[in-house]
Amino acid sequence: MLSSPQSPLTRLSLLLTLLLLSGCGGGDELLIVPRRVTRKSIPSAGATIPAPRAVTTAPDDTLYLLDNAGRVLVFDRDGNSIRQWDMPESDVGNPEGICVLADGHIAVADTHYHRVVVFDTSGHVLRMIGQEGQGDGDFYWPVAVVEDDSGNRFVSEYGGANRVQKFDSDWEHLLTFGGIGERPGEFQRPSGMVWHDGRLYIVDAFNDRIQVFDGQGRFLEILGTQDEAGRLHYPYDIALGPNRDLWVIEYGAGRISRFNLEGDLLGRFGSSGSGPNQFGTPWGLAVDSGCRIWVADTRNHRLVAVDP
Repeated sequence: MLSSPQSPLTRLSLLLTLLLLSGCGGGDELLIVPRRVTRKSIPSAGATIPAPRAVTTAPDDTLYLLDNAGRVLVFDRDGNSIRQWDMPESDVGNPEGICVLADGHIAVADTHYHRVVVFDTSGHVLRMIGQEGQGDGDFYWPVAVVEDDSGNRFVSEYGGANRVQKFDSDWEHLLTFGGIGERPGEFQRPSGMVWHDGRLYIVDAFNDRIQVFDGQGRFLEILGTQDEAGRLHYPYDIALGPNRDLWVIEYGAGRISRFNLEGDLLGRFGSSGSGPNQFGTPWGLAVDSGCRIWVADTRNHRLVAVDP
């Protein structure tokens, strides 16, 4: 069970603080006051407590988490540990992205080994895709995987080409798009991705924006730059909530931001730090069917659940 629930007194204190902030320079920014915030340490690996790096949920709200000990950790919807397994290798670095595919298999962007590893739900390796390189079908620092409605998979890469590749359900390469830069359609560290209604939403971390593409890799629009209130600061991951809102975790700002599909800012929660309502360089987030937001609070070595 998750520990350290937010008490009514803590929540009241937070509410008063946010009200003060909204009257002192907060401007038009919408502030989310959660019903509850709970925190959980990552299970130890020997004498150390690893840091979480990525998190995602399955349709039944089972939670899958990657940490910097090279493990895949599995939790139930209440945050109770179910099982775990190790990546095939982790001596040179650890993975940064995880996705539950429609067939129930788990695809991991094994970043430092320049490949995607596919597991069954018990942690058995089913296949490994790719090798180091920048040709079609090769990978160079892959960081995220997402699947569309037809079973095609998109993989984002931040090294070298800063690009996204599309594969079919058998992991045959279909197309590549992107490239390093600041112009529309280019990236500086493409990271988390969301597929919804024929559109691919990609957080473009160092360009502080969300870019939107169609299923053929054609650039459509940019979100997160319409006005100063909605500006992003190193967004690292993005998730789609049950109300069809976009939830973004900002590594640079230590906060969660909520947008509608048109890119309008709906609310924010958190700041950089190690306090009860703060995040330290968070890398990932996921949203379950009850709209609970799970955050990989990386520098603080904890998993945080936020009930808005």
